[in-house]
Amino acid sequence: MSFKSGASLTVLTMVLGFSLPAMAQTTPPTQQKPAATAPAPAAPVAGQILVQDANTILAKDLIGQTVYAPDKAKIGSISDLILSKDGKTVQGFVIGVGGFLGIGEKSVALQMDRLHMQSKPEGGGWQLVMDVKKEELSNAPAFKSLRDVQAEKEAAERARNRPQPPTGPAQRPGN
Repeated sequence: MSFKSGASLTVLTMVLGFSLPAMAQTTPPTQQKPAATAPAPAAPVAGQILVQDANTILAKDLIGQTVYAPDKAKIGSISDLILSKDGKTVQGFVIGVGGFLGIGEKSVALQMDRLHMQSKPEGGGWQLVMDVKKEELSNAPAFKSLRDVQAEKEAAERARNRPQPPTGPAQRPGN
């Protein structure tokens, strides 16, 4: 250590009011932790489901799953579910069809009774099958969510309120 840096360190310790050797020897006081109380035993609430029933499926297990046609051709994958507002029933599912790697894909919605779960022919697990061909869904109208419908209404309203350009003969400056 050079004389200059040693002197600087000495001045610094004097200004701050402590010395390095004393600081190195002090240990912070330990705080006593309060005694941990035992957690209250878990009690189910009314309507709570503790274990998934064997004849049910979770939405996360449906979303993203590939759906097949009866001829085993891949139709598309489920992108969403349509629930009733009271949350008591699943009205339908939305499936992405057409396109390549998600580009050019459109969404088509169908009622849940069109979707069937089958055991995989290879054994083990299940797969989703529909009684419709991919071409039929590709030619079907696209699904519009409430958000899509609202956005279309707002766009149409903006177009109606946009000032229209004059429709008379073109005017040249200086005429």
